[in-house]
Amino acid sequence: MINSHAHLDFETMDAIEQNAVAVVPSIGKQNWTDVQMYPYFAFGIHPWTVESHTVQDLEHLEYLIKCNNPIAIGECGLDFYKDIDRLRQLFFFDAQVKLALTYDLPLIIHGVKATEEIILTLKKNPKLSGEIHDFSGSESQAMQLTKLGFYLGFGLKITNKEAHKARQIVQNCPLEFILIETDDHKNPNDLRLVAEEIALLKKISLDAVISQCDNNAISLFKLK
Repeated sequence: MINSHAHLDFETMDAIEQNAVAVVPSIGKQNWTDVQMYPYFAFGIHPWTVESHTVQDLEHLEYLIKCNNPIAIGECGLDFYKDIDRLRQLFFFDAQVKLALTYDLPLIIHGVKATEEIILTLKKNPKLSGEIHDFSGSESQAMQLTKLGFYLGFGLKITNKEAHKARQIVQNCPLEFILIETDDHKNPNDLRLVAEEIALLKKISLDAVISQCDNNAISLFKLK
């Protein structure tokens, strides 16, 4: 199984199983070096960290992209739930969108209470591709994003029977647009629990879920 979003470099994380495949995104300059120890990594500036970054950091980010072959730009995006300057968030998100277009890389997007703004940005830039990780928007927004060709990432939240909205979106979203992830969950090997829950929600086999979600990740991130 391919874990489309796992912060394996975080100190709190358990070791991942041998031969497991994971996409490891960065959150800013503090771990641009650390993520490079993994085969599949991404460089980005998370909206939670924009206040500690400068325009010079964006220039260094572009240098790293040129020199180190990341598979994506991210984790980037917008989080309007947090008390972080929105204009600053938008500035860094727009800058990373431009990098994704320049270097023909997919985006790994964090979006909380900002899905409409993200959709507007993607509509203005139809050549973009990527994943909205840990999707938290509405079913209508999910439909808009998949029509734009974006994938939706789901993690262990969907195993909570009280997460009615997320579970319904999983039920109704075409499997061809779903990615599975564990994000910052302590045990990245619990990815199988996510796949099992999707199989139950969609009333299909676990093998079908794993096969399609793996193919989705391979297609989006051009994994070998």
